[in-house]
Amino acid sequence: MSPPPEVIQPNRWERDAALPRLGLIPAGGFDPAEILAFKRAEAIPVHLVFPVGNAREARNLRKLLAIVRPLHGQLVDRVWIAFGGRRLGGLTELALEYPGLTVFEARQHLPPDQQEIPLGKGAAMRALLYHLIVHEGLDSPRAVVEFLDADIRAPYFSTRWIVDPVGALLRFRRVDAVKVVYHRPRGGRLNAMLRSLLALCPHPGVQALQQLAYLLSGEMAGTLHFWASLPFKSGFGVEILTLLSFALDHLGLSPDSPDLDRLVQVHVGQMDHRHAPLTSTNRRRGLDQMAGQVFHTLMEVLLRERILFWGDSATETPTLDIPLPVAPGQRTPDWLQVSIGDQSLPPLKTLMEVQQRLYPEKAVSCKL
Repeated sequence: MSPPPEVIQPNRWERDAALPRLGLIPAGGFDPAEILAFKRAEAIPVHLVFPVGNAREARNLRKLLAIVRPLHGQLVDRVWIAFGGRRLGGLTELALEYPGLTVFEARQHLPPDQQEIPLGKGAAMRALLYHLIVHEGLDSPRAVVEFLDADIRAPYFSTRWIVDPVGALLRFRRVDAVKVVYHRPRGGRLNAMLRSLLALCPHPGVQALQQLAYLLSGEMAGTLHFWASLPFKSGFGVEILTLLSFALDHLGLSPDSPDLDRLVQVHVGQMDHRHAPLTSTNRRRGLDQMAGQVFHTLMEVLLRERILFWGDSATETPTLDIPLPVAPGQRTPDWLQVSIGDQSLPPLKTLMEVQQRLYPEKAVSCKL
């Protein structure tokens, strides 16, 4: 059984302290002026990224960007939209309205090993990180990149969603990733189901994930060292794969401590966002498909690690059969069959061009 996470009051801890594993930092735990001073003294770049799959997000994103604006040019150096869709629509107008905002069209800037990979959420995130390292010259392992979902409802959003997670990374040198957590009074169905599944897993690292106040939050800040060490899934499986990579110590963030010791969480209060429909249709993906990708990733990793045994593991990509709503005049439903396989991508640090920029000393030794 996992105990509740220890609550961290940041001002009581030294900068080089080993914080409690998965420690929980309350909202408002950092002084923005102090955090900005750390950033400037150590010249640490901070990038904020909104992964977007559909131009319909432009209207809500406009509200979020208005809230972020006071931080731009101060705590935040660059703001990005990592767009994985095909038509920019209103996103083009946003780039004109907000100087310093860059719309990154992932489809036109794919890393070499992503050319044949479906462009879901995880693939768009990875493409943007590759671009930052290889083409934008972001080469400090302690540089900070924070991802925020674009569908957060503005009344629940504040600058604390950036100040506190970024603040934890800038203040504490032994933290490599910060998960934003919250309470969702009107949602979190998939999150609740996942928590129950993790409770059944006997692995101590996986059990420890129950200390996270929210599991499938898409909001996370991390050092470039962390993001380059993370294996990716092309779609919605990226968030559970991130957690399992910590739980199973797959990242190798530090030679002297387990990966989970480098992860803390920041509680920002309540949150709500646009809800996906429970059931998919021919026109719109529902929670059923998202759940399929999440659970597929969970089972895939646990089977590969021999934590879960499933007899003869299937090699074919699993499919989900969905009964569609019965139309007027119909007596039985039509069915939709979709693949729920989420393709895997290796950590960026395995690519030579990333090694040369982010870890030049290691790249030289590899050549020798």
